[in-house]
Amino acid sequence: MIGVIYKSKHGATKKIAHIIAMHVKSPVQVIDYQTLSHDDLKQFDTIVLGISVYYGKLDEEMVHFVTNNQELLSQKHYSIFVMALFYSEFMRYLTDVFDYEILKHTKTLAGLGGALYYPDLSISEKMVLTVMNKRRPLLPKGFHGDIYENFNNEEIALFAKKIEAIERAN
Repeated sequence: MIGVIYKSKHGATKKIAHIIAMHVKSPVQVIDYQTLSHDDLKQFDTIVLGISVYYGKLDEEMVHFVTNNQELLSQKHYSIFVMALFYSEFMRYLTDVFDYEILKHTKTLAGLGGALYYPDLSISEKMVLTVMNKRRPLLPKGFHGDIYENFNNEEIALFAKKIEAIERAN
């Protein structure tokens, strides 16, 4: 069985976790990591981890989760997808926080895009976004909407196919 485990602050990573599950034909369980026990984690043959980028870094709680479960994960077939507006930089995000021992056991990695749901941001997040957007524009010029998504649909479908192939090979 495949477990797609994610943490989602504003909903983008959760959304993509469910899209991945819809693409996969094998049995899949999509779970917020905060509701997952160590025993639950053991039941999966293939584990897919969804990690978001906030303020230019991978979510610290998910990094901690992966690091704390490194021994169990290395016994499984696990993969990681990164959610970030600058998704082409997903490898930099991963190599900034994970050592070789974690990454060498990963079956596949992907940067699948990101989203910005402006109404859901806190005041402090909106302030940080304003500063960050001036330093390195995150949003397309002229964007004035409430929702911005740059999900890479082709990469999502390809990633799901790879997960399906990993599961079938088990």
